[in-house]
Amino acid sequence: MEPIEPTEPTRLRSINYIGPSMKPTLRPGDRLQFTRCDGRKIRRGDVVVFIPPGGFCKIAHRVISVNSDGIRTRGDNCNYEDGWLLNQEHILGRVVATQRNNRRRMVFGGPLGRLFALNVRVIHAVDLCLSHLLRAAYSELAGADIFTRLLPAQMRPRVISLKRAAGEELQLLMGRRVIGRWPPGKSGWQIRRPYRLFVDEEALPENPGKVSVVSGPLSVADKDM
Repeated sequence: MEPIEPTEPTRLRSINYIGPSMKPTLRPGDRLQFTRCDGRKIRRGDVVVFIPPGGFCKIAHRVISVNSDGIRTRGDNCNYEDGWLLNQEHILGRVVATQRNNRRRMVFGGPLGRLFALNVRVIHAVDLCLSHLLRAAYSELAGADIFTRLLPAQMRPRVISLKRAAGEELQLLMGRRVIGRWPPGKSGWQIRRPYRLFVDEEALPENPGKVSVVSGPLSVADKDM
């Protein structure tokens, strides 16, 4: 349940979204466009911007229930509902669209919003089931390096080093796509599926603080943020 970029209260009609809890409906970097409710009824399925009780950061989650006790919310990418109970005073507005890569995308609420959220959960459940069933085969294929050898030279992964506030972060790129990270303080690489099939993990740097030498097809570039 990640906060949205803090801004001044309700006069604003757009804010930046910076968390993953509403993926794929909302993505980090989206500019959310929302309207004040102004007494209009909030419906199940609406995506609303609110400040939770006792909080100070704005959050955007989907409404999952509205009754006499209050309003319950949950992120589309979350397994559990939020721990707070909202009322109308906590709601700053209803999200109607996002601005992403110079393109405006509608955000549906009500019955269509509920249907979209259900679809997201079904996809997540299927993906989780398949990942358990195919984990052994996936690990075996990734360790065999079959796809790594077939990958064109221009598409082979490369490592860059980024300076973060918490320390150094390594990122693994294939073209312009980030396919893996070693964040500061973590114990190893986090590589997205299915990209492990194209990575020789033994050639990756073993320590985020030591990236001066990388063997194999990988290359290292230092980049200051």
